[in-house]
Amino acid sequence: MFSGISIRVRRIQTIANLSTLQAPSLTSFLTDSCGLSPAAAAVAASKVTFISKSQKVTAKRNPVSVLTFFESHGLTPSQIAKLFSTHPRFLLSNPARTFQPKIDFYLAAGFSPSTLTKLISADAYILLVSLNNRIIPCFDFLKAILHTNEDVVAAVKRSTWMLRVDLKNKMAPNIETLRSIGVPIVCIAKLVKIYPSALMQSSSRFGESVERVLQIGLNPSDAMFIRALNSLSTISVATLERKLEIYKNFGLSEDKILSCLKINPMIINLSEENIRKKFRFYMEKLIWKPEFVFSSPVLLMLSLEKRIAPRCASYDLQDVPNAKEETLKD
Repeated sequence: MFSGISIRVRRIQTIANLSTLQAPSLTSFLTDSCGLSPAAAAVAASKVTFISKSQKVTAKRNPVSVLTFFESHGLTPSQIAKLFSTHPRFLLSNPARTFQPKIDFYLAAGFSPSTLTKLISADAYILLVSLNNRIIPCFDFLKAILHTNEDVVAAVKRSTWMLRVDLKNKMAPNIETLRSIGVPIVCIAKLVKIYPSALMQSSSRFGESVERVLQIGLNPSDAMFIRALNSLSTISVATLERKLEIYKNFGLSEDKILSCLKINPMIINLSEENIRKKFRFYMEKLIWKPEFVFSSPVLLMLSLEKRIAPRCASYDLQDVPNAKEETLKD
């Protein structure tokens, strides 16, 4: 019954002894007050003392005030422990000057307190970058494309790094490339919101990705164009060629492969082993034609272990019309 009291007493004693940012007192503070393990606390404390030398703790620049600040904004003990483990230099901060203006901006922009807490825990760098030189310009850039704060918040929740990079210099040239070939602004907005990494390539690499999508035969005005662009932008030309060759080795023509890519470009993101395993299963276990498998690309996207094999064990799928090979070979 006295465990809670003893913890509070240890915390008060630790805070009282924290008169400098020296390793022994700081390590105790991190273990007793912040929940870090002794090993993690020692590492974090050594990094802080290396940076700070012999700086004195002040009312504004105080690890205790930093801890209190994050507690007041709803971070859980485990989130705080993770934060100080990965970013020990936060303990050197003046939270009212360094963190509060950014949190005020995020809240005013439409981030809920609970969402903001999760984002800080997942990517604390959103509190480290400059508010005026990075965060606000990035937010304004995204809003010019997505139009509403709600959509910007949704995009950032998926990709917090968008508030930490120079979007204007990175994304803008690639967005202009898409506009120049006729990609609708609504599709560009979807790309920014859902597949932003595709727009972060160098202009030359991005141009190559766009050209590959055009070679498949997709129209830039087609909504599937941006999905294909995202899929192809994540792999090299060499990897693309290897995967196309695997499909060809199963008897599929290039026209058939390109036709399937138009329907579901994500089949090109499957691993080479994944492609082989699924085709072998369909062709050897179910005696299905490769053309039949390719006519429904979703068959390649399903999990073999979790979906395909269990269902095949429950149902007789060998007699699916038009699925079987006309001639079986040993």
